[in-house]
Amino acid sequence: MSGQTLAANVRTLATVDLSKVQLLAKSCPEAAQWTPSEFELSIGDVRGWVIGDTQILFGFIAVRVIAPAGEMELLNLAVGPNWRRKGFGSVLLNTALADCRANTYETVFLEVRESNERAIAFYKRHGFSISGRRPNYYRNPDESALTMSLRLTK
Repeated sequence: MSGQTLAANVRTLATVDLSKVQLLAKSCPEAAQWTPSEFELSIGDVRGWVIGDTQILFGFIAVRVIAPAGEMELLNLAVGPNWRRKGFGSVLLNTALADCRANTYETVFLEVRESNERAIAFYKRHGFSISGRRPNYYRNPDESALTMSLRLTK
């Protein structure tokens, strides 16, 4: 892709995107692997954005608002293997963080596999810090999660 500019657009995740989102998630074993019914059931409670061109989905992010607490939980962020290291993950995360700020949420938190060093470094670059550990949080394979959080400034 050297020398080429990718025309990528960010837009709100819609029901019509779910099959592409699920396929993309399958290509990213480190992403949360939701079943089709979990994707469909979550669409009402979850905010999300996708990034891609007119034909290809490069990545997606899904978040959930924890209403009375003024918090947002980052549920899933994935960028397809062919589209990594091009800034798409940062664009998606920054889109979600801008939505948080616009809605005056105070904190964003997430869980990440303890072995996922690239994701941990990515979140740290965006201001997140490790706030805890959840033993045996993940299955297939079994693994602990690190909890990370970001306090948003007003």
